[in-house]
Amino acid sequence: MDWTSHLNSLLSTQVPALPSPGMVRLYLVLSWALVLAALGLWSLQRWVPQGKPVWRWAVPFGLALWAVWPGPLSPTYWLGLTFQAPSLLSLALCGLFLLRQFKPAVLPAERCEAPWYFGVGGIVLGWSLLLDTFAMWPVSLYALGFSPVALAVVALVACLPWLLAGPRPSARNISFLLVAVLLLQVLLRLPTGNLWDALLDPWLWIVLQLEGLQRELRRFRSNQS
Repeated sequence: MDWTSHLNSLLSTQVPALPSPGMVRLYLVLSWALVLAALGLWSLQRWVPQGKPVWRWAVPFGLALWAVWPGPLSPTYWLGLTFQAPSLLSLALCGLFLLRQFKPAVLPAERCEAPWYFGVGGIVLGWSLLLDTFAMWPVSLYALGFSPVALAVVALVACLPWLLAGPRPSARNISFLLVAVLLLQVLLRLPTGNLWDALLDPWLWIVLQLEGLQRELRRFRSNQS
């Protein structure tokens, strides 16, 4: 058996599996609708916590309808031009956030909180991809997102907390979420066919960094007190 050719096939990025244009367009509209609805609801809960219940769902629903509106009057048109589509992981997180509003007992906050090392992993991946745009690595890290070996490595990393979590349900739940995202990426190849685009997008990367900074500030203040 020629192990060299077998390894080259695993690392190959020459013939990537890409989603159909129609599927990409549908995903672009629906994903931004879900993200904007979740962002609208989160903003209301944070800044208008005592608002009327009717506004609690009217604003997210209105933002979602605005996102699916065709043409340049829709925010999806401009968001798609600027940022393309949200990652599958962002879509899953926004969907879980909206679902928690209906079923808070099924998805309590302590079961949805991701361990700190998942956030660190996302931050490191984002910076690595940013440096890759300036050709700072000996190989193209983004291009490796089209290879089967990248999917296998990420799947293994995602399953490790599931195996080592013990009594902590949050680590197991985030492993389930990552594995589900990987499965969707394999089946649908969304949003671009690249693994990194399914796991991370610029907005999620910024949120992870802000959340990590907030965590470190809380830890610093607790140590000072």
